[in-house]
Amino acid sequence: MKNTIHIHTEKVKFPTAPEFYGLFFEDINHAADGGLYPEMIRNRAFEDSLLPEGCTTDPDQRIFVTEYGWPGAFNHGEGMDEWAAAVPDTEIPGWYAQDASFSLLTEGTLNPNRKAALRTTFAPGGKIYNIGYFGVPVKEGEEYHFYFFVQSDAAAGLTVALESEEGVSLGSSRLTLQKSGGYLRYDCDLTACGTDFKGRISISCDGACTVTLGFTSLMPKKTFKGHGLREDLAMALKNTHAKFIRFPGGCVVEGINEQNSLRFSRTIGPVWERPSAQLMWHYRTTNGLGFHEYLQLCEDLEMEAMYVCNCGMSCQARHGGGFSEETTREYLEEALHALEYALGSEDTPYGSLRAQYGRKEPFRLKYVEIGNENFGPEYNAHYELFYHALKAAFPQVIYISNGHTEREKLPTDFADEHYYDAPEFFLENVDLFDDYDRSGPKIFLGEYAVNGGNTIASMECALAESAFLLGAEKNQDIVRLTAYAPLFQNSDYTAWKPNMIVFDNHQVYGIPSYHAVSLLGKYRGDEVVETETESEAKPPVYKGIPGIMCEKEGLLFKNARINGQPVEVSKCIYGEIEEAGDAWRMVFGNRKHHCTGKSREWNEAFEEFIGSGSFHENPVIWAVFGTDELEEYTFEIDIKCEEDNPLTLSAWNHHPETDAGCNEPKDTEWTTRTVRNQVWKLEKGRSATRVPRFFDKPLSEEEQVPVSIPYGEYNHYKMVCQPCGYECYINDRLVQKKTHVLHPLINALAVQDKEKIYLKMVNVDEEDREVRICTDCAVTQEVLAEVLAADPGAVNSFEDKEHVSAVCRRIPGGSEFTYRIPAHSVNVLVMEKEGRKSLC
Repeated sequence: MKNTIHIHTEKVKFPTAPEFYGLFFEDINHAADGGLYPEMIRNRAFEDSLLPEGCTTDPDQRIFVTEYGWPGAFNHGEGMDEWAAAVPDTEIPGWYAQDASFSLLTEGTLNPNRKAALRTTFAPGGKIYNIGYFGVPVKEGEEYHFYFFVQSDAAAGLTVALESEEGVSLGSSRLTLQKSGGYLRYDCDLTACGTDFKGRISISCDGACTVTLGFTSLMPKKTFKGHGLREDLAMALKNTHAKFIRFPGGCVVEGINEQNSLRFSRTIGPVWERPSAQLMWHYRTTNGLGFHEYLQLCEDLEMEAMYVCNCGMSCQARHGGGFSEETTREYLEEALHALEYALGSEDTPYGSLRAQYGRKEPFRLKYVEIGNENFGPEYNAHYELFYHALKAAFPQVIYISNGHTEREKLPTDFADEHYYDAPEFFLENVDLFDDYDRSGPKIFLGEYAVNGGNTIASMECALAESAFLLGAEKNQDIVRLTAYAPLFQNSDYTAWKPNMIVFDNHQVYGIPSYHAVSLLGKYRGDEVVETETESEAKPPVYKGIPGIMCEKEGLLFKNARINGQPVEVSKCIYGEIEEAGDAWRMVFGNRKHHCTGKSREWNEAFEEFIGSGSFHENPVIWAVFGTDELEEYTFEIDIKCEEDNPLTLSAWNHHPETDAGCNEPKDTEWTTRTVRNQVWKLEKGRSATRVPRFFDKPLSEEEQVPVSIPYGEYNHYKMVCQPCGYECYINDRLVQKKTHVLHPLINALAVQDKEKIYLKMVNVDEEDREVRICTDCAVTQEVLAEVLAADPGAVNSFEDKEHVSAVCRRIPGGSEFTYRIPAHSVNVLVMEKEGRKSLC
């Protein structure tokens, strides 16, 4: 039989990592306010329409731009274009008036941390209302708690009501306001007498009056374990069987700039006193889900806490960098205070503050990551400062670096690696961690997901990720932690896809990757045992068109051919081409698509405001040739460029006609992150072939070779693309070969505890396969099989939440048996030991 698995239970490799499977929470796609933190009023602090600190905007407030030159969708506080287009126009996001008027105040607010208040004048019978997050989800029989802080010029009677989308009352409460020179808090409970998930919350006045609202809130009274978080979303987390939660990010840690970067002190205390912050995901957060709530959630879910602290840096991917030495020291103090808040006794300053907020005994906090996706010499200096200070103060905590800082001779407990790529990458790299240095740091696979190549959240993604995860599980002596990213997606406020858990204001489902991770995380065992797998293998299938890229203007090309036939540029993904005699010149131009004339800007205001050519998301000029997507072809072209202009030839450029990947900006057009391809790059006398986007791993000698090119004249470049890989020629001389890695059709791993063996298998083939399974010990004649199987394109949805989900069945077992593994499936076989030796 071609496919055989031998399980050697007596050959124990190492213990399983106790927190191997975990979760990564970032406030993205409105994951917090209006999500896991179930605040039902959108813009409850009236600050959404305020221009983010340190930013400028166009006259129509379509976008904001940081001082670093990074743009974000704004739309006067509504966020992304499609979010704004989906709701009626209003001056105050989320709020509307009927026989009343309101205006925003930026002075005389509730407290120094509140930037705005809402001054409202009611005509008799007038009201204001809030539509929540695409509706206030009102459910018959459910109870809700409402409160607000109000300053009133006179005594007044108000009615607070839950309403249908059309304004019909579904439950109300009367409040009598006192005349006050300052803000007073008023509370009431509301019980819904009807259901409307697109409802609203209203405040009306019988007579004429003027009031100023300082802060509002509407929350369901029933929350997860009574601790204020949305029950169904918390249960979705619990059902993953994860063992840790990384929080609060992700890029929100760094913020769009220094003014909006994350500080621990802004996330504790009464929610109406917590400063809000503008996130790079195009909305403002009021930090209701703060540090205390996070630690409580970890405890409620019986998961370890992993806190990510800002290390005195803004987001480098968004052109930010390190803060001043003085500000960096402030962030170090913030990190020390956060750890003391979590771990300190009641007699410490921040332990005492924790007790003041309702928690006397310390929380658990096992891991701290220093920064998020920071890198380079600047990060190394910040990391070293933080590591030594935090380690000295809290030596029991495990500290995680954003990268391999041990290469710079810095102390490194754990190194965080992130992988976002196409399915082929994950399938080709199932053995990625096999040759890692065991004397180096432990690995935290902190963010991973199939999203390269514009791929939807399908079973294809789950299969590729699961095969990759089994490769990581085989290396649990060094790979200790993993987390799919991102975690949550509010379907009405999507800024990034895919995400593990999708929800709206009243329902939730997990994508296929959610079910795959939950299945693999459910069966952990105590030990990894030796597993020998014999499986058929095949290369990945690449299909697409060729292209060329350069990083500076001036490259000249001519005589492009595919399979000997002349071919023209079919698309300029970045930049433009212009005629230059008998050739074409590549220039940045105005970043329009050469062939369609359509701007690739995701916002009409972007180009006008930023200025033509002044901002480049990707500093390349990229053109592709022809339109017929081929698996096998020869691409030839004559190119003249300067030595200081790196040249890349790309093969199999393919943009799947599927859902968008990263929507920041929304990638409806071809971009570097939505195209699957392979590249041949020539730079500084070196030739390199590889899949793009490979994270933080130096090129091997095989991947790069020295090359001599007579610059200043045309040279003939050729790529011969075949199922096994591609060959690279310069002036008809073979320079380099790239051979595809064959990936096994069946990946397998076995773990065990004293009573059971857990065999995990992934079949990525399109056919069912028979697998002979042998163990070195006696097992029962019946085996439990839990299987996740579906077509590669299968997805889950609100209409069919469990379309792709695991099912259990009993199969014949024993010490040697044959299992028919379904096509496109993730499997766990649970075999009970009988305690006697098998002859297999």
